[in-house]
Amino acid sequence: EGREMAKAAELIIKKPGMRRSITTTIFVTQIFCYHWTSPLQDTIVPLLEGFQIGLEIGVTDKACYCLVGRSYHLFFVGMPLGSIQKEVEATIHVMTQLNQGAARLRIILLLMTVKKLRGIEAEAG
Repeated sequence: EGREMAKAAELIIKKPGMRRSITTTIFVTQIFCYHWTSPLQDTIVPLLEGFQIGLEIGVTDKACYCLVGRSYHLFFVGMPLGSIQKEVEATIHVMTQLNQGAARLRIILLLMTVKKLRGIEAEAG
């Protein structure tokens, strides 16, 4: 049922005048719906696309939440910790540049976790 609602939302955002809702719809469908019925790996690319679209249309807060979700999903699918650390550090830099403090705080926790698992002294970003 959730997957059907996600598909319906994706159809709705294709209608004229709905472009501003694309990033939020991608975030909600990928984070809350599709991971239940598809491999988590399948959410990685759409979440990056959600970030890119969000930047294009000027909804940087929603765009950054797509990046937060993507980063956690990379961790959950077992991407090498060194790669995750590089990606998360770059993401934190982007969020700082975009003045997205709330999203930045949510991802700093992941960076600290990755560093701790790698045996690196973790300090808040």
